[in-house]
Amino acid sequence: MPVVLSQSSPNSVSLAPFDRLTGGAHADEVTVTGALADAIIDLGDGDDLLFLGNGTNSVFVQGVETIWGGTGADLVTLLAPVANLWIALKGSADKLVLADGSNLVRVTNIETVIGGAGDDEVIAAARMVGYVSLGAGQDRFTFSGGSGNEITVAPDIETMTGGNGTDIVTFTGPVTNTRLNLAGGADRATLSDGADSIVILGVEELIAGGGDDTIIVEGAVTGVYDLGAGADLLALGAEGASLTISGAETILGGAGTDDILLTTAVQGGRIALGAGADRLQLASGGNRLALSGVETVLGGSGADLLRIEAPLAAGAHYDLGAGADSIALADGDNTLVVRGVETITGGTGPDRVTFQGGGSIVASGIETLIGGAGADSVTLLTRMADGLVDLGAGIDRLVLAPGGNTLRANGTETLIGSDGTDIVTLSGAIGDGFIDLGGGADRLVIRGGPVTARVAGVETLEGGGGDEDLTLLDTISGLVDLMGGQDRLRLADGGNTLTVLGVETLFGGSGADVVTLGRSVQDALVDLGAGNDQLTLVGGANRIAVSGVEVLVGQAGHDEVTIQGAANALIALGLGNDRLTLDDTSDSVRLRGVEMLWAGGGDDTVRLLDPVRDVWLHLGSGQDSVLLADGANRLTIVLAETITGAGGDDLVILGSAMPDGVVNLGGGQDELVLTRGGNRIAVSGVELVTGSDGEDTILLAGGADGTVLNLGAGTDHLMLGSGTNRVTVSEVERITGQDGNDTVVLTRGASDVVIDLGGGIDTVLLGPGANAVTLIGVESVVGGAGSDQVTLSGAGGTASVSLGAGYDVLTLGDGGLRVIASGVEKIRGGAGDDEITLAAGSAGAVIEGGDGDDTLVGADGADQIFGGAGRDHLVGGRSADLFMYTAIAQSSAAAPDTIVSFNAQEGDMLAFVGMGSGFRWRGALPFTAAGGAEGRFDEATTTLRIDFNGDGEAEMAFHLPGLPSTGFDPHSIIWA
Repeated sequence: MPVVLSQSSPNSVSLAPFDRLTGGAHADEVTVTGALADAIIDLGDGDDLLFLGNGTNSVFVQGVETIWGGTGADLVTLLAPVANLWIALKGSADKLVLADGSNLVRVTNIETVIGGAGDDEVIAAARMVGYVSLGAGQDRFTFSGGSGNEITVAPDIETMTGGNGTDIVTFTGPVTNTRLNLAGGADRATLSDGADSIVILGVEELIAGGGDDTIIVEGAVTGVYDLGAGADLLALGAEGASLTISGAETILGGAGTDDILLTTAVQGGRIALGAGADRLQLASGGNRLALSGVETVLGGSGADLLRIEAPLAAGAHYDLGAGADSIALADGDNTLVVRGVETITGGTGPDRVTFQGGGSIVASGIETLIGGAGADSVTLLTRMADGLVDLGAGIDRLVLAPGGNTLRANGTETLIGSDGTDIVTLSGAIGDGFIDLGGGADRLVIRGGPVTARVAGVETLEGGGGDEDLTLLDTISGLVDLMGGQDRLRLADGGNTLTVLGVETLFGGSGADVVTLGRSVQDALVDLGAGNDQLTLVGGANRIAVSGVEVLVGQAGHDEVTIQGAANALIALGLGNDRLTLDDTSDSVRLRGVEMLWAGGGDDTVRLLDPVRDVWLHLGSGQDSVLLADGANRLTIVLAETITGAGGDDLVILGSAMPDGVVNLGGGQDELVLTRGGNRIAVSGVELVTGSDGEDTILLAGGADGTVLNLGAGTDHLMLGSGTNRVTVSEVERITGQDGNDTVVLTRGASDVVIDLGGGIDTVLLGPGANAVTLIGVESVVGGAGSDQVTLSGAGGTASVSLGAGYDVLTLGDGGLRVIASGVEKIRGGAGDDEITLAAGSAGAVIEGGDGDDTLVGADGADQIFGGAGRDHLVGGRSADLFMYTAIAQSSAAAPDTIVSFNAQEGDMLAFVGMGSGFRWRGALPFTAAGGAEGRFDEATTTLRIDFNGDGEAEMAFHLPGLPSTGFDPHSIIWA
């Protein structure tokens, strides 16, 4: 039944159940004591309060400002929009249905709220677990009370606001332009499977369905978002987010710092996190994403493909983990640190990429690549122009793109080029590198170091200030300039043609290398190995040690070259004061433009290709040979065993003793000068030999014709060769000839000289002044104006001795000689049977026969002839000759001397010296045997006999054929 309250004053009533209640214009308070069934309540104006009874109520209400429900499941339907309704229903299944129009309702303990067509605002004052659908209009739902709400909402609420508790919001359908603010607490929102468009704030967990969702996040957030299937877009707020996300195809960040973890792989997605230091962690399984504004990316185990849409600034770090990962950078200037990236592609700007953790990567369009401590392997797919690759520590590998590259590389142990013209500047230390720039006219520039590497495919090689140790793996025809540092270069086998600068140590291979030093070197080492190799020095002063070089060419500077193991090497050092040093092996060199040579201990052969002047050669120990060039040479040679000249006028000065040497200076007017004693040299082709102050032995091995020798101080020995020799000699103490017809001319007086000319018809011409010589095997002796003392022995045939002016003495040796003498004042015979004849016209001389049966023939002068021991044959001349005896045995009766043409009328005399004071002359009568010395002459036999002891027997006898007709005159005997 209907109930109507007083209209004139406020009402405060308690009513039993009714079907209709009408209030007045004042503030009514109505308490219903029982359950209402489809009752209509209109309390009119005023601030009205309605208390529903326990049980299940179903009411239609208007004009009520506060409604309190009972313990049952209440259904409250508003018949008109309300401006400020407070409704608190106590049951567990309560429902509020709003009227169409704009409603403002505060609810408590209502499980279901249904709105109409107006702009509704529902405020849940306490924890709510239920369902809300506010229908059409711009609706607003606030559930900030309690410790958290669990609400299922229809997609018709435009604004929802939660509180500080943990709210759980589930949408029953797709939302459009909805705003959800769950404020504090660990809140969760679940969207429908349709296409949702929502702005959220304070949502820590978001679950979307299968539609294409657009989710805009406001404010900072930390949580887990699962956007499900569909092409979903998540836009983060400016305050930053820390989210675990799945199912999002597009993620947009704001100005804050975003930290995103993707739990599902994204294919074809886009993530732009805007400003801030943003971090993105990809899910395993492989992602294909377009990124921008992401400073840090962490990948998983799949193959990630990232396309960067905006340039990355310094500080970006992408670690894509395992899998074949790829990054394509945006146009513009990118600066990026990567790890676990296998392929990276740059844009149009100058990109800088730093690698960490090692691994393999393929890059294109990157201008700067930076590696880390790991082992990096980088392959460039596109040409790099003015790029930088710094792969840092580790054993790194860089493969260049085809077509030609220009880059700087650091920390790259293996560098592989292709078919283009590559220009690579390598910096940093490399311990064991491999560089192969492939085809094309490639250039490698090394800066820093030290660098140890094997190099191939490089046509121009340039070093820097570090220490390079480079091994070329294929032949090169180009330029190598290693600049500063202590650099080492090894050439490949097969023959190289190159210009080298700044290389301190150079090793060749087995081919024929042609090497030109582009600048002067100091303390360099070059070993070109096997093959017919050529080394050319640049102008200026070079100091270099070489080996394995067959041709060495110098320029205009002062070069110092040490060569090892030269085998018929050609060394032409050009202009300048050049010095060559040979090692201790047996070297063979051909020289041109070398002013000083030092050799070591081997058996060296040195051939001069051009005539030299003021050159100094020191051949060291060993059996060494020097061969002079054709033309006039002037040089000093030390410690050479063999010297051979050609056709010019040579002057060779021996700077050391040659104890067992051979010198043949060939044609021309040649001179050999000895400066040290102790020489024993076989000489030929030398016209003038000047000896030293020591003891020299010279063998004129090939014969001599006009050779002049002055052997200086010391006891010198000249040995003539076989054949005919004609020499002019001074300061020689001994001369030895052989079987030829030798002529020796002494240019000055000789003292204590022994000349043994051997077989042949030999001639000695004594020098001016006094000579004291011993001659052996000399057939002709010619003296000068001085007083000569000549001892002669061993002459073959008749010797001719003409000693000229001065008081000359000729002494014959033992063995018997036949001599024709002139200009000799005294002749002494030897122990043999001598035959001495004074040449016609000779002045008076003293002739002593000595031992032996001698023949002594005087000339027209007044001679003194002393036959001596033996049975002598004596011949005087026309002048008054004196035949002198000092002992009986000198002409005994048993072996009397013969004195031919003894003529007392010409003044010939017999002189007995020290043999008595006289005798009794018996004439033709026999001896008396009466004692005392007696003499008699036997006319029949023309024999003079003398009995010295007076026993009647002659002890001495003289055969005197050719006496004048007057017979023997005893007055021609004198006693002294």
